[in-house]
Amino acid sequence: MSPPPTAGSLPGELPGPAPRPRAASIAQSALVLILLFSAPPAPAFASDTGLSGAEGHPRARLPLAVWVQPPADAGLAAVLKRAVADWNTVFRETLGRETFAWAGTREAAQVTLAVEAATSPGLMGETYVLTDGAGVITLPVRIIVFEPTARGRTSRETLLYQIAAHELGHALGLAHTRDPRSLMCCVPGSVDFGDPGAREAYVEARRHPDVGSVRAQLAEHYRRFWGGRD
Repeated sequence: MSPPPTAGSLPGELPGPAPRPRAASIAQSALVLILLFSAPPAPAFASDTGLSGAEGHPRARLPLAVWVQPPADAGLAAVLKRAVADWNTVFRETLGRETFAWAGTREAAQVTLAVEAATSPGLMGETYVLTDGAGVITLPVRIIVFEPTARGRTSRETLLYQIAAHELGHALGLAHTRDPRSLMCCVPGSVDFGDPGAREAYVEARRHPDVGSVRAQLAEHYRRFWGGRD
């Protein structure tokens, strides 16, 4: 049985459908993070996740074994590998260790990422996250990214990178931020698109997504999460 979904819109876009509650296990909380793309007037991404910012992985669990289902397009496969590699670089430089290691098989993976054909024009991706009562993310975490098409001046490769890297951030427990420059933007309604500066910062970050933009959030998140456990 699938976990109960929480649905929303990509950051800065028109709100998506309201959350649809379903029964969940008493022992675990379950989240499905669903990314949708809405039409203008607003620019690109985000999702309305149920992450509180208190979820994460124990230090001893890292690096997480990740498996990426190879897309038919070799160019897209390279994009997904770069997203994983960039998370490793940022995590290592920020917290002193790798966050992901490549799994030999899907069965051995703790995080799986697959690219599938889009089932609707607006659906961009889904991430399935389970947590225990202490906020520890249970394994495996499953990510599905729906193959994007170019939008305006943003190539499909850039869109795929942003969506995959953003969802890998959720797989690590990172919630949305209010910073329009961040890969993890945005908390719905937090960016004032009537402000030219905020809009420009947001659009620039979507056109040039950077995992390094989450360094401060990542450091604070795991300082708090590991502080009470390790």
